Amino acid sequence: MVKKNNGDEMRIKTLGIALLMASGLFAGENGFYGGLDIGDFKLNGTVTSGANTYKGHESDSAYTFKAGYYFNDNNRLYAFYQYVDTDVSSASLNQYGVGYDYMVGENAIKPFIGILAGRINSKVDNTLDKFDISGNFVGVQAGISYAINTNLSVEGGYRYLNYSNVDGLESVDNVKVESDSAQSWFAGINYKF
Repeated sequence: MVKKNNGDEMRIKTLGIALLMASGLFAGENGFYGGLDIGDFKLNGTVTSGANTYKGHESDSAYTFKAGYYFNDNNRLYAFYQYVDTDVSSASLNQYGVGYDYMVGENAIKPFIGILAGRINSKVDNTLDKFDISGNFVGVQAGISYAINTNLSVEGGYRYLNYSNVDGLESVDNVKVESDSAQSWFAGINYKF
């Protein structure tokens, strides 16, 4: 029978304890993440031409790209860029900003609520319309996230954005166009690194 050296036994125990401690540090729920969500986007606005005012909305598809950080199981902060695929010829609508979500609970299924702030840039440049609508927004969102595993989660929710001073004057026939608010139902996926 071979007798173990006490020094070797102590090193094995020390290595085992160090590995357990390190695994506890890396097993936490904090870390960087990236995500994508897709949804419908309903932009509500007002058009004023002379003495006539029209209220209406435009519905399109939206694609949101996010990069952020989970501080723990319940708090995440992120930056985002959103591209809205408009039906209008020679038009673009882009939004970018920051958001914070509070995720409720410690289970795989977590409701979340959040706030957002950012900027909208929308341009139309064709033979009938030429205008630029840009300004700031604040918003809220709520939804449910489901963690498939420690790195991958899916989520769905509702987002409301309130635009302030977001308007433009059409250069073709002096029509004033204002964006009032936007609503969006979305579904997405996140990957934590």
